[in-house]
Amino acid sequence: MKKIAFIIIRYGVEVNGGAEVHCRMLAERLRPYYDVEVLTTTTKVFRDPASDYPEGVSTVNGVTVRRFKPAPIDGEHHGAYRKKCKTARRIRLQLARMGLLRLISSLHPEWTMSLEAEKRYYESQEDHTPQMLEFIEQHKDEYATFLFMNFYFSQPVLGSTIVPEKTILIPLVHPDKPLYFSINAPMFTRVRHIAFNTAAERRLCSRAFGASLAPNSLVGCGIEEAPAADWGKVKAKYGLPDQYVLYLGRITPSKTTKVIPDFLRYKKKHGGEVKLVMVGGTELDIKRSDSPDIIFTGFVSDEEKSAIIRHATVIVNPSRMESLSLLMLEAMQNRVPLLVNGRSRVMKDHCKSSGAAFWYNSSRDFRHKLHRLLSDPELRRTMGEKGPVYVREHYDWSVIIPKLQKLIESL
Repeated sequence: MKKIAFIIIRYGVEVNGGAEVHCRMLAERLRPYYDVEVLTTTTKVFRDPASDYPEGVSTVNGVTVRRFKPAPIDGEHHGAYRKKCKTARRIRLQLARMGLLRLISSLHPEWTMSLEAEKRYYESQEDHTPQMLEFIEQHKDEYATFLFMNFYFSQPVLGSTIVPEKTILIPLVHPDKPLYFSINAPMFTRVRHIAFNTAAERRLCSRAFGASLAPNSLVGCGIEEAPAADWGKVKAKYGLPDQYVLYLGRITPSKTTKVIPDFLRYKKKHGGEVKLVMVGGTELDIKRSDSPDIIFTGFVSDEEKSAIIRHATVIVNPSRMESLSLLMLEAMQNRVPLLVNGRSRVMKDHCKSSGAAFWYNSSRDFRHKLHRLLSDPELRRTMGEKGPVYVREHYDWSVIIPKLQKLIESL
């Protein structure tokens, strides 16, 4: 049986980040076909070393997990290195906005500007693991394939080019600044294959790396739903109403500063019994609304989350930084219509392809489309029926795992 290794910044059943859950679902579903390992850090919660996992080898749901303790190189100068990285990144980003970067990258794929500063920036990240990179170099002949996930961290940036001919990159790209670092070019152009989640993600990388982009395809990811908890108990525990708009995720200023006031403006104009339910952890510096129309549940169990999703009237996702949006797929699977940020090309593509969601382009548009959804049960029913069809055709595990197996066998 071939041995393969996933490389991800964090891993474990207690870790609920989107990329980390994505990795765990893939690793566990490939177990029947391969000897699956995960190379990761000891980090469980970022910037909380007291909660770290033990260093060494363990087993998580049948998957061998090798944890390496972070050891940043010259970490005290991380901020200084970050500042030195800006010049090349800004130039490449501006060229992308002008529509010129695709052509330039096709002719000249790799840049040296700011390269040394960028390398030091990644090596000085607080979760950088030099021992992991050494392990890959020393044991590369033992593995048939290395699958690097989430390009934002030092492990894929510095590790994917150690053995590029055996590497599948699952980048999980968002349309933001780190994509334009010079140091990313070897990762996106030299690896054997890039497995994208969506066509929008692939288009974004094509604009950045042009014809030099490594061979690639759409693979995607499925969803994994926990069995729903008893709805009556969940409803009573959190004081949930019969009709509610659901936000689920980290409650941070970058994600929620608009959705709360926009919902309250909607309520002021249209009234009704509907409330906004906010599920997830709250950052300390966010100003929480004291309106009776906003309910904060805090963290909930996976079973409670499933129940809350299934009974939502509408689900909103105001984020513009998505490479797939597992929440969107889970809502569609459960026939719940969505209202999502139109600045996310990924989610906008889901809307267009599925017919199971609306996107909005402004606060006014948000309120208008929310009213359409809340005031028209038949519209919600029609949109909801389209969701499971879309998920089954494009993001069912019976479609995704054979794609990934084919890629691994091709190496």
